Amino acid sequence: MKKNIPTSIFYIVFSFLLFCSINEGKAEGYNIQFQIKGLDIPEKCILGYYAGNFTYAIDSMNVTKNGALNFSGKRDLLDGMYFLMIPQKGFIDFIVYKDYQFQIKSDVANLQKNLSVKGSKENESYFAYQSFLATKREEIEQQNQMLNMLKRATKDPQVIQESQQKINELRQSIADKAYELMEENTTSFFCMMMEANELPEVPSNIPVQKNNATNPAYLQYVKDYFWNNFDFNETGLLQTKIFSTKASFFFEQLTAPSVEGFIESVDILANKSKVNPTAMQNTLRWLVTTFENTKNKGTDAVFVHIFDNYFTTPAENGIDVATFSRIEQKANYFRPTLIGNVAPNITLLDQNDQPQSLHDLKAKYTMLYFFSPLCDKCRVATPKVVEIFKKYESKGLKGFAVCTDDKKDYWKAYLKENNLPWTCVMDRDDDLTIESKYSPNSLPNVFILDKDKKILANRVEFEELEAALAALVN
Repeated sequence: MKKNIPTSIFYIVFSFLLFCSINEGKAEGYNIQFQIKGLDIPEKCILGYYAGNFTYAIDSMNVTKNGALNFSGKRDLLDGMYFLMIPQKGFIDFIVYKDYQFQIKSDVANLQKNLSVKGSKENESYFAYQSFLATKREEIEQQNQMLNMLKRATKDPQVIQESQQKINELRQSIADKAYELMEENTTSFFCMMMEANELPEVPSNIPVQKNNATNPAYLQYVKDYFWNNFDFNETGLLQTKIFSTKASFFFEQLTAPSVEGFIESVDILANKSKVNPTAMQNTLRWLVTTFENTKNKGTDAVFVHIFDNYFTTPAENGIDVATFSRIEQKANYFRPTLIGNVAPNITLLDQNDQPQSLHDLKAKYTMLYFFSPLCDKCRVATPKVVEIFKKYESKGLKGFAVCTDDKKDYWKAYLKENNLPWTCVMDRDDDLTIESKYSPNSLPNVFILDKDKKILANRVEFEELEAALAALVN
């Protein structure tokens, strides 16, 4: 089972990842007893479980004599990763999987290092790892302090290398311990979680480095086989931080930061998930949450792709009608102003009550500027936007400025105060027509169009405007 993969994987994953899996349990009631040496506080301790990035409390209890706590209930208990939250002291994480009656002991002096359990084979493995990890963390911290001191005290590369080697050996020992426990418990939930976090083993003929840089072939192999160790049919794994952590790494480290790159990775993950309807529902929830924020450039196009290709009905997607409608509305909200589309036409009255049409403005490039005279950020931004605009005016750039508020007096005063060198119009309707077409979620907001009024850049914030114009206007 042991594999030749980067030695820091288990150290990184298990140092920061809280495992959690929630499956339907088969027990009819539970009885989980704690005895925490040195615990003598009046606050209530909370029993809860993890579900993805969320935590849910299921019970609370005051500490009794000798730091004892006894949580019990007659209803079925869900399998997965649970926690005991001790105010001002920390958390004890533990596994509930097939065993629903057991006892846990620890010490407030070091909750993780002093864990022990009776009646739960799953937690014997898990606590053994946690205790080992806590000890090695302390040793690594001490070695890091020693390394930093040596770097200040000596220039001898051999001394520094020896100190770094000790740190590497400690990290390797953590990986070795993980593999040892996995080999001893190959069918356990603990082993299942450990394996789900493994990176693919890259063949030795594909080096990590090439020409003093990360080898693209190495990254591509990791990406192609990244999800092989994750069992999408195991519903419990989908309801842990394991999935969200892997998905974040997949998109942040292995995906080209472009619309095309994101869409390719969305399709890879969706195709992996479709083997299990619950897996697909979980994946779509994660994808929607990740890509609905339009402040990340290009994610609006990815969001529309997700909805158009993978959303069918509320029941099939595992969501209620209201949530489905919200996602559909947002996709439709983004759709008209995706990069590459012809910008929806705007025809509004200017300060002289004359109609002005965006599509009638003849220009090599058009800067479409949304603002409000009542917006504090707009008051700061507009003079700077004018200054930036003038640098590119000679290259064929013209402006079309839309006031999104219907306060005509404020608007006219604002135009006079800022001496705006653009075609300026005001949206005087209360039906939010412009907002529905352009979704300027925050103000001020800029779109950059080409001569055919195709969108080159959308929802550009003024802090990014100069860089965007420099890249697009020539």
